[in-house]
Amino acid sequence: LAFAAGLSLGAASAAAAIFSFRLDASGPAGMPPALLNASRAPYAPALPPTAVPVAYMESPPLDNSCLIRSLVLPDGPQTFDACGFVVRSTDAVWNLRGDVDAAIDKYFHEGYVDAGSWGRRIIGKKALRDAVLSEMRAFPDIQIHITDCVCKGNDNDGYKCAMPDVLTGTNLGPSAYGPATGRFARWTGMVESLVKRNPATGQWQYYAEWGVHDEWALIQQLGLDFSRVPHPQRNTEPVHNCAPLLNATPQLVMNSFDADAQRAFRAAKANA
Repeated sequence: LAFAAGLSLGAASAAAAIFSFRLDASGPAGMPPALLNASRAPYAPALPPTAVPVAYMESPPLDNSCLIRSLVLPDGPQTFDACGFVVRSTDAVWNLRGDVDAAIDKYFHEGYVDAGSWGRRIIGKKALRDAVLSEMRAFPDIQIHITDCVCKGNDNDGYKCAMPDVLTGTNLGPSAYGPATGRFARWTGMVESLVKRNPATGQWQYYAEWGVHDEWALIQQLGLDFSRVPHPQRNTEPVHNCAPLLNATPQLVMNSFDADAQRAFRAAKANA
């Protein structure tokens, strides 16, 4: 499910992103002039180098081949249509305009983990619902156009899936980036997900997702000033050297960073 299209900037920062602006009719389509950046001249593009840069060759190398041994998936039955699940669940939550709450409850595990831009994490169905509804308020006509899907795994351990997509929508409500601009935007992305059968219910569900979407393109199309968009000072996403997001040896499990975050969530919920 490609909900990590900026949602995980999401509900927690959405309230902080609703600014009080005085609308000025002199701005195009009623936009506050302070938000527009179209008058700024773009930087001049640099010509490509004629040879491999010396500074590049002098920088430390990186060999990712240590990752390969952890990517071999365990054998097992493969009767579940994992890509069909990804497509249908995405439509049920985002595109069909049906019972959104029922779709979230059906397709997402209680301890669901979402990793989004800037290293942000949201955990649990409540945080997920807040993020989804906030995005729907920001882009009431939002549509997620799935462009492909690939899944690997088995019925016993689960499947890891990748889904590229194109999102479209008109910004008619406040978002995690700022106030409504009335502008239409189109942005692309990719989501990797962990889909497993819930042993308590037998229902296949999302246990975790890692999404990367072109939020820079989205913010630019909305005409917002990036310096005023709420965001962390730095990207806190850990560098998972030699450790994939989903380790397939000996079984399909999440990386330790996200697994620890999920355990902390469960412990806090149990002690609440």
